[in-house]
Amino acid sequence: MDRISNLSDDLLLKIFSSLPTKDVVVTMLLSKRWKFLWTMVPKLRFDDEFELDPSYYERFLKYVDKSMVLNRAQVLETLKFDVGPCCSSEDIATWIRIGMVRDMRELEISHCEGYFREHRSIKLPKSLYSYEKLEVLKLASTVVLNVPIAVCFPSLKSLHLVCVEYKTKKSHRRLLSGCPVLEELVLDKSYNSFHVRSFYVEIPTLQRLSILDTSGELYDDFTFVVNAPSLKYFNFVDFYGDLCLRDNMPEVVEANVQVIYEDPKKLLGPLKSVKRLSLCLSASTLHNHMEFYQLVHLELCGDALMWWDLLTWMLESSPKLQVLKLYKCECEEHGYSEDPIEDHWEEPSSVPECLLFHLNIFEWRYYNAGDEEKKVVAYILKNARQLKTAAFSAPYLYQKEKRSRELNELVYMARASSSCQILLD
Repeated sequence: MDRISNLSDDLLLKIFSSLPTKDVVVTMLLSKRWKFLWTMVPKLRFDDEFELDPSYYERFLKYVDKSMVLNRAQVLETLKFDVGPCCSSEDIATWIRIGMVRDMRELEISHCEGYFREHRSIKLPKSLYSYEKLEVLKLASTVVLNVPIAVCFPSLKSLHLVCVEYKTKKSHRRLLSGCPVLEELVLDKSYNSFHVRSFYVEIPTLQRLSILDTSGELYDDFTFVVNAPSLKYFNFVDFYGDLCLRDNMPEVVEANVQVIYEDPKKLLGPLKSVKRLSLCLSASTLHNHMEFYQLVHLELCGDALMWWDLLTWMLESSPKLQVLKLYKCECEEHGYSEDPIEDHWEEPSSVPECLLFHLNIFEWRYYNAGDEEKKVVAYILKNARQLKTAAFSAPYLYQKEKRSRELNELVYMARASSSCQILLD
């Protein structure tokens, strides 16, 4: 306690800001000095713990009201609410309005309505849609977006929309068009988005985009259209959705793509500038290879249909590749096979440039030591002249003796690089 008491008020406020508000309030009992210090915390986090008892929620309601009224921070940086079915739109609207008066910068709302109560979504006050000082907005679960025509978030840089409900087909386009400086967007193909089957992301300032499938529902007519020329990071995880990338994205540095898609060239073409790429991509058609001139780090999922052909295609298309990692996501959408190479693996017609001059790290997690897998390993070790380490793990080879025998066999394979170390787990 003495050491903590010697800390400056500024440092204590930073520590308090990382705690739930109810824990911060308790600190006033620990020290006279802290009796009023908690009222200066610029970040407030409230959680009703999904309480279904109305009497408990009434106490929670009064506690939130009092905490916000007593707060004396110069700027209320963050307001976060994790609330359950007892919380109403009126409650949220009241707290949001207080936050707006206090120059709130970040607002986060997660609302769970429960399974055994009448549908009760949270609606945001219209005044929020024209609040000029908001920089971060994160909405999750049953929050309704009934976006007015006049919407403007001139300072908003980060927007998360997960499992929200779009009131009309135009709601999402109105909202995004009112964010002129948006840099980060996280959204999903939500089970609540009954009105939306095409989601347009056309934002010239956007730098980070994540598109997720949190519903687990089969919406094969759901399309994402993306036009974001300034994008640097792209994350797309939606096995049943369709993705249309308009024009090139010359600024993209890192991408993670998990989708069932017929033509990887059509999908990945706009991402040619990528440096780090993770793929869980089922591809039934592979055309002539393309060039990823800047790609140095590739992770490839061994669960996807015909992944071994995609591996060959990527090796031929990535002349500067330095790191190659094979992994398994065990996603049900692709199916799971203990011997993932179900056909004959064909070597590239000529040794890829990346093996001759650049590849220095090769890693295979969930290696199963099948005949075709051994061919892949042997080919890479035999041709990767700059390889420094090749690491393997085989957790699905359950018999200890067999696992040890199969892994040790890799040590004796021919290697083009005399400095290559074989690492076995």
